[in-house]
Amino acid sequence: MFELKDFSLSYGTKLILDDINLSIAAGERVALVGRSGVGKSTLLNALAKQHSNELAYCVQDRELISGLNSYNNIYLGKLAQFSVLQNLTNLIVPNKVALAQIRTIAEQLQIDELLTQTVNKLSGGQQQRVAVARAFFQQRATFLGDEPVSNLDPAKANQVIAAILARHITCVVALHDRSIALQFFDRIIGLKDQKIVLDASTVKVSKDDLAELYS
Repeated sequence: MFELKDFSLSYGTKLILDDINLSIAAGERVALVGRSGVGKSTLLNALAKQHSNELAYCVQDRELISGLNSYNNIYLGKLAQFSVLQNLTNLIVPNKVALAQIRTIAEQLQIDELLTQTVNKLSGGQQQRVAVARAFFQQRATFLGDEPVSNLDPAKANQVIAAILARHITCVVALHDRSIALQFFDRIIGLKDQKIVLDASTVKVSKDDLAELYS
């Protein structure tokens, strides 16, 4: 489904990724791990470009509109599927079909009481769940996530990751929490020094293996 061959990328004189060779099949659940700044976001962006119209992509900065409430930010996930008139009307009177679907998603992520609140009044963890809800609303088979649960406590993070995996066939998620990577994902890809230095089935990876990525 995704494939990179001899892929390298630099910003100016700074090398971000070096000679990346990677293949991900449909149905895989892959965790990307490694230090901050090692190139996980860049790698996700490269994968996203291969199927930009066929996947839900939850980026690290969330891309929420601060002046809109949570409901409308989630609704943006399907903005192109409604008419201009429907989208304008929805700002005043929520679309009944969309609202019912969004309420179901929001209940699953425990943000249903936040739908009428503007996102600039939400905590970082609540904003992350709004961004994940928007991805769910798109109803895509593939999910890419860049640290989608980094601001959540362990219990909520586990709940959200479980929901992500339940709703999508293929998942590639960058994580800072190594325990989540080991618990929920089938394959772990580790980045260090701009290269992939670990690519293995989770059952063959230990906490010590992951710790070496951060040494």
